Amino acid sequence: MDDGSGAVNGTRAGITEAAHHGDERTTVLGVLQRQRDLVAWKLRGADEDALRSATTPSGMGPHGLVRHLTNVERSWLRDVFAGEEGLEFDWSDDDPDGEWRVPADVGVEQLLAEYAAESLRCDAVVAAAASLDAPAHKRDSSLRWILLHLVEETARHLGHLDLLREQADGSTGEEPA
Repeated sequence: MDDGSGAVNGTRAGITEAAHHGDERTTVLGVLQRQRDLVAWKLRGADEDALRSATTPSGMGPHGLVRHLTNVERSWLRDVFAGEEGLEFDWSDDDPDGEWRVPADVGVEQLLAEYAAESLRCDAVVAAAASLDAPAHKRDSSLRWILLHLVEETARHLGHLDLLREQADGSTGEEPA
């Protein structure tokens, strides 16, 4: 993505490297995409059984975290910001934590594919917005605030995934070597 100054978001080893110079939109979207890419990298190639065994005392595990991130992007960008109707979520009024309970037959690769697909739909919403100052349809928030919140949310849960992956199989690391 070129911001007109020649600054672009690039990739290294499949992980986005956010533009170090350039406009705010390019940089914020690059940082968000980097966090998304690291979520996928952190879980790819892991043994399903090992991942399912890695949970916190409250029941948070890698599968639920990916499903949560998918739902959060859909909620903030497509529902709250764009005001899209008829969206489906893995939570409900009757089961507000439903997204965290992922059926045993749903593997991490499927969840990552769903996360990537949702991220692309959300990116289209962002691309259609005139500016980062554009107001949300359903809350008193700007697109800028929503994107920064998604960076915060994704980075926070990436830290959880770091710990859960280490618990699952001993794998550690901040990014591909």
